[in-house]
Amino acid sequence: MRPLRFVSVLLLLIVLSARAEDAEELARIHTEAIGGRERLDRWRAMRATGTVLSDGSELEFELIAARPNRVHVRIRSEGRELVQATDGDHAWQFDGATAKALTPADARAFKADAEFDDPLASLPERGYALDFAGEVAWQERTAFKVLVTRPGEEPSFLLVDPETYFVVARVTQQTNARGRQVTMETRYDDFRPVAGILLPFQIQVFADGRLLRETVLRQVLPILEPPPETFAMPATTLGG
Repeated sequence: MRPLRFVSVLLLLIVLSARAEDAEELARIHTEAIGGRERLDRWRAMRATGTVLSDGSELEFELIAARPNRVHVRIRSEGRELVQATDGDHAWQFDGATAKALTPADARAFKADAEFDDPLASLPERGYALDFAGEVAWQERTAFKVLVTRPGEEPSFLLVDPETYFVVARVTQQTNARGRQVTMETRYDDFRPVAGILLPFQIQVFADGRLLRETVLRQVLPILEPPPETFAMPATTLGG
């Protein structure tokens, strides 16, 4: 190869590498890798079923989610049922007899998890700010690290696989009931295509490295957008 041409190729590789490590470019590549903006925008709502494993117990759940951040989760165990939901503004739960608002801390966490798109694939109006934070060693491999901030939420880091550009983990710092800082890490795995979109079917949550719960999806289907009352807190309670 002629020296001039070699230098040109080297500079091109450097430029491409720099672009790939830029948060905005990384977000664009990620969005294309999981299915593309057009396919994502076609999804207005979805229904998912699966199990949650926690403290030796296995719970069945059904989830309905709709853009931009509305979720209704029905959890069943040993004949009992619990509903947790948010309409995007208010987060609440219903235990079969009484409906009540979640605590402010639980509501913030629940509403953050209710976002229909992950921060890298979200539209600008969702208000996420992204900053590339370099590369880190993770799970015996290297991952891109992206700082995610948004008003009213705790900052977090996303870890992105440099080969697939899938988000493989999200890390946050939270204060527990005793006032101690805890590192919460959510890991995403077993990506499968659903209507052209790649979604994680296994989600594990760790606190300071200890596994708290594991969610395994059984089925995910796109659906028509549900009526608003699906996510609204019941106006009355049984016996009230």
